[in-house]
Amino acid sequence: MLPILIFFFACHIDKGKTKDEKFVKTYGEILFLTEKFKNDTLKLKEKIDSVLNANQMTMKQIDSLAYVYSKDPKKWAKFFDDVKKYLEDKKLNVQAKKH
Repeated sequence: MLPILIFFFACHIDKGKTKDEKFVKTYGEILFLTEKFKNDTLKLKEKIDSVLNANQMTMKQIDSLAYVYSKDPKKWAKFFDDVKKYLEDKKLNVQAKKH
């Protein structure tokens, strides 16, 4: 019985981690696109819709997850640290491709 419980718990943690990573990536991409296309709202909407579709998410899900995260200050702070790191890594990758 104990091995089954350990397996179930491990799978649940991995699934939660994957969901968190997906949320970080999607939210980070939305922030990046918002800055990149701040003067072209039509292009911005098109790009955000593309990111949401690629990640099989909706804006309603993003808003809902952000609300849930905001209720837990530690989780909220870690989430934003992860988003910041994602954006910094993305910036480094973009700069590396330019050289």
